[in-house]
Amino acid sequence: MPKLFSNQNKKFLKQIDKPEIELNKFICENWISLFPKLVFIASEYNLKGSVRTIGTNGRIDILAYNPEFKRFVVFELKKEFDKNITDQASDYRDFIQDNFSEVYLHTTQKYDISLPKYLEINQNQIEIILIAKKFSLTQIERVKKLKENFITLIKYFWFEDNLIFIDYINNDPDDEKIEAVNTKKIKQIGSLIQQDPDLYEIDRFFNLKNESKEVYLVFYNWLKTLGEVKISPTQSYLRTEFNKQTFSANGYAGKVASKQILQINTNIDLTKTQNLLVEDRIREGQKRKGV
Repeated sequence: MPKLFSNQNKKFLKQIDKPEIELNKFICENWISLFPKLVFIASEYNLKGSVRTIGTNGRIDILAYNPEFKRFVVFELKKEFDKNITDQASDYRDFIQDNFSEVYLHTTQKYDISLPKYLEINQNQIEIILIAKKFSLTQIERVKKLKENFITLIKYFWFEDNLIFIDYINNDPDDEKIEAVNTKKIKQIGSLIQQDPDLYEIDRFFNLKNESKEVYLVFYNWLKTLGEVKISPTQSYLRTEFNKQTFSANGYAGKVASKQILQINTNIDLTKTQNLLVEDRIREGQKRKGV
């Protein structure tokens, strides 16, 4: 069970129970912060007709619109665990699909929401976001096995001092940001391969040792200003050939306590190189260890 510690009060805050209407109010008042990519349409959106499988009329807790995928979004909120939450939301989804024209006109005319043209909206994909204190393992597994990410599960915990802890079980927006960053990195690597195959080998050898890679690239680019450079990585070190000389480079070399992030073994005298800060590693009474 999640616990929230208040550094100001020097104690763990107690979880408190609030009615579903308070949860709805909190989400609506903080909509832009919680769901910045979605357009808010209405809270307590009434549906008239054969909606529920166990009744007639229905009411969507919150109705929204996803402009990125051009589809409506149904929010279903529960104070506690509810084994029927997915079925209830599915009923609302089916109703919107069956009565799409009415929902579209109601949204644009009564709530004055600007939507794309009728035929441009995705009528077959209604997104569902379920928010509750708890979901069963069966509910979670079923949602995660879906090929399309139309259903999002969010757990919440309300604490004293009006603090709320929110946990995305799937479809976390931050995951999309990470994926976007990774995609960007892949494109950058692909671009490097086309420009210089050596850069690909350097990136592959250092892998996640980004600091080591950055420092080595400074050395590599400097060598290229002086002549031809050839890279041939091995399992334990990066072999660099330049002007009939061979160097080896290792990331995070040295003892654990050492602060160095890269070790390059070379016989080139760098002490007289302009704009290069060099520390000659010579221990008194011993042979030179490098620079």
